[in-house]
Amino acid sequence: MYNKVLLLVCFIIGYVHGQVIQQQDLINKLVCIQHEECGPCLSAASHCRWCADPYYPATAPRCNDDESLVAFGCGQGMIQRPEKSVWQVSDNRSLQDMLPDSLEAVQIQPQRIKLSLKPRETRKIQFQYRPARNYPLDLYYLMDLTWSMKDDKETLVSLRDDLPEMLKNLTDNFRLGFGSFAEKPVMPFISVDPGRRANPCTVEEEDCEATYSYKHHLSLTNTVNAFIESVNSSSVTANLDNAEAQLDALVQAITCGSRIGWAARSRKIIILLSDGLLHTAGDGKLGGASLKNDETCHLDENGYYSEAAKYDYPSIAQVYRLLDKYKVNVIFAVTESVKDHYDSLHQLLSDFTYIAKLESDSSNILKLVKTGYEDIVSVVDFEDDASSGPVKVKYFTDCGVKGGMLIEARRCSGVEYGMTLNYEAHVTLDSCPEFKKSHQTITISESQLGQDSLTLEVDIQCGCNCESDLIKDMSLTCPTHSHLVCGVCQCNKGWSGPKCDCSIEDDAASVALLSQCREPNSTRLMTCSGAGDCLCGKCECDRGFSGKFCQCKDCEISGMNGMECGGVEHGVCVCGQCACEPGWSGAACDCTTDVSACAPPTGEVCSGHGDCVCGRCECSASADGMKYSGMFCEMCATCENPLCANAEPCVLCHLNNNCTESCSIAGVNYTVSERLHDATEKSFDIPCILRRLEDGLECEYRYTYNAAVQSMISMEIVIRSKECSQPTTAKIMTSAIITMACVILGGIIIILGVKSAQIVSDRRAYAKFLQEAQESRKNMQELNPLYISPISEFTLPESYPRDRND
Repeated sequence: MYNKVLLLVCFIIGYVHGQVIQQQDLINKLVCIQHEECGPCLSAASHCRWCADPYYPATAPRCNDDESLVAFGCGQGMIQRPEKSVWQVSDNRSLQDMLPDSLEAVQIQPQRIKLSLKPRETRKIQFQYRPARNYPLDLYYLMDLTWSMKDDKETLVSLRDDLPEMLKNLTDNFRLGFGSFAEKPVMPFISVDPGRRANPCTVEEEDCEATYSYKHHLSLTNTVNAFIESVNSSSVTANLDNAEAQLDALVQAITCGSRIGWAARSRKIIILLSDGLLHTAGDGKLGGASLKNDETCHLDENGYYSEAAKYDYPSIAQVYRLLDKYKVNVIFAVTESVKDHYDSLHQLLSDFTYIAKLESDSSNILKLVKTGYEDIVSVVDFEDDASSGPVKVKYFTDCGVKGGMLIEARRCSGVEYGMTLNYEAHVTLDSCPEFKKSHQTITISESQLGQDSLTLEVDIQCGCNCESDLIKDMSLTCPTHSHLVCGVCQCNKGWSGPKCDCSIEDDAASVALLSQCREPNSTRLMTCSGAGDCLCGKCECDRGFSGKFCQCKDCEISGMNGMECGGVEHGVCVCGQCACEPGWSGAACDCTTDVSACAPPTGEVCSGHGDCVCGRCECSASADGMKYSGMFCEMCATCENPLCANAEPCVLCHLNNNCTESCSIAGVNYTVSERLHDATEKSFDIPCILRRLEDGLECEYRYTYNAAVQSMISMEIVIRSKECSQPTTAKIMTSAIITMACVILGGIIIILGVKSAQIVSDRRAYAKFLQEAQESRKNMQELNPLYISPISEFTLPESYPRDRND
């Protein structure tokens, strides 16, 4: 009897298992057979194949799995399969500072990768960035040389010895250049009086140069003396208003690269010194400069901007585009009276500018150059040119925090020399723009330099290479207005229908073919399921619908990565429903069935206090009503958190500087990082507290833990805060001493109070006694007539002669 029951159970299990396998095989076939072209077929799922044999039976689906195609008579040589994935790192030079014997620094690694992408596929690319020491610096001084800046020029000349020392503290490879600006030499910005036009400083009774918009004095050089001499030999000029041609000068300094001498690989910085406001686009029309600024170089042989009277001032947007194109940063060193004006400008050009307050005599110019340079190089911001094609790129980085989590960000601030920033670029192809093979080259570069870059050569695998198309005279089997593509005849552009004899513009022919747009055996009379238009017997589906008769809705989009059915690794779309790959579930195949993410390093899934749903723990209440919480349901109101105690040795190891990048306890890897000034804390970060003695003080560290996103790391620990105070024993002793002192002091005060009260009372009683005694004697004398006083009094007459010594 027992054996029969066992056989019955085994039969049922086998039958159910077989039904599941048959259902899965059916789903796999449905994914493929709905496609009628090679490109969409191979893009549908990894198991889909296409038969390119022109003589393949017309009744059999050309898009199917390998086994089915062979069964229907397609030869192995005619079966089109998805191409193999491509991944090749073709240039991987190590990070390198600028050394005396090296031609260039290497700040990004690797430098070139060749890869392939299929529809709904994401490839993760890891790269590193490290700012190179002694990176070449091209520093161009652009100075306002109107009359009010005369003393500033003299100050700059006086810095002959201090300037090179300051620059060497920044980098050993620097070059200096010099240019100046004033105003457009047109009315109403200058006087048109011939005498004042030749010498605009007549009012000051001084000789100066005629007004000009911009003049280039010295190309970039590493000779400091030549720079100082050029500044010293320059002449001031004057204009009528308090606004100058700063933007005119900026455009010429940026675009005239061959005259300025900008190096191909260098950090380019313009430091602009001024005490005046600036003119922008539209102001030049007041003086007849009506043409829009053409953003090109117009320097004559003497270095003057020759077209200042012809072209208007540039707009802020034009300046931004040029700064981005040529990768130039600007330090605006301006006086306090106009700083607010430049602060507003900085808000529009914040990616490339730095604003600093200039003293009235420019005495702090070296400090401004140093702080401006350090501010510029402390920011790392990556950009790419992927928008020109179908591939999208997202960036994740730790911003140089050792052991820190990767967060989605392009920009990092507070970067220092020697700090290595780890990046991870997620390169995604959502869908095929058209079903043919193509190539896209993506350049990832640091936005402020644009010289060190990572080049991605992406093969977009959206089409087929069918050798049968090349067979001579094979195209003769196709009707007019069509051509052979991978074994099937496809209509030329503008034609449709079973024989490609229907012009899309021919409405009458389209009506005759309406029946081909209705789903077979359907009771609905609507063409294309009411979700599209029938053109020459072929449905053109509305957005959100697909299929031969537009009968299928688009599948769910995953909230995890924004792709249909979670991407090619999670599932495929089968006529409006996602068929998930093993290990994934949910409407969009974005719910993992793997419970490892719910298992803490020290115990069972969800600590035995909950269920793992979509890779996250859903905590339950215990029999006695105790509610559990935390990432692994490890916390409750009255129980000790075991993960805090488990992580504590790694925190101590980090604080003692005894650990490398990771710490391992019982086979579990931890990373520990410090973010003491970071106020951001995620809601799922679990807080823990560690106390220990440091330099005689008791320090309390507050840290959080979270599941890691890096491979080979199970938990990430972040130290959030540190507070130190006197240790507990010292606190007790101090409190005891203070208490005893207070008791003794209180006792002394009480004793003194009582004693004082006694003294006052005694004095009052004694005074009362004296008063009573005196009154008693007086009364006694009055009452006893026999009483004779023992005191005798004698008085000499006034006339009695007295000795002078008496």
